[in-house]
Amino acid sequence: MLLIGAGGAGSAIAISLLEAGVKELIVHDIDEARVGALIDLLADLGRGRVRSGAPDPAGCDMVCNATHLGMAEGDPLPVRPELLAPPMFVGDVIAGHGVTPFLQAAQAAGCHTANGDQMVEAVQEMMVDFMLGA
Repeated sequence: MLLIGAGGAGSAIAISLLEAGVKELIVHDIDEARVGALIDLLADLGRGRVRSGAPDPAGCDMVCNATHLGMAEGDPLPVRPELLAPPMFVGDVIAGHGVTPFLQAAQAAGCHTANGDQMVEAVQEMMVDFMLGA
């Protein structure tokens, strides 16, 4: 699994993926200190292999954009589209923007995708329980 973005959303996704059994997680962020802090946090979980890496999805089954890239017109893509391949699942946390340019590129490459709206929908019951203290 390749995770682009080591901020709040990326950290939550990384923890969830490791708890779900992801064997190897590659984290990329332009802020290397943030990547290091996330890797240190994840080491305490004792699950799966976590390392820093380039935004290259070669050999990955999943790719997730957990950055703001795609919210503004003209944003660069978090991963070069020619590196995406049909067996990959590609997710983008950006909600409220429909199919982002990154997801358009992934779909054109033959990847299955999920957008931020779908991700929010999948966890909305947990969010309500959390906010209500259930």
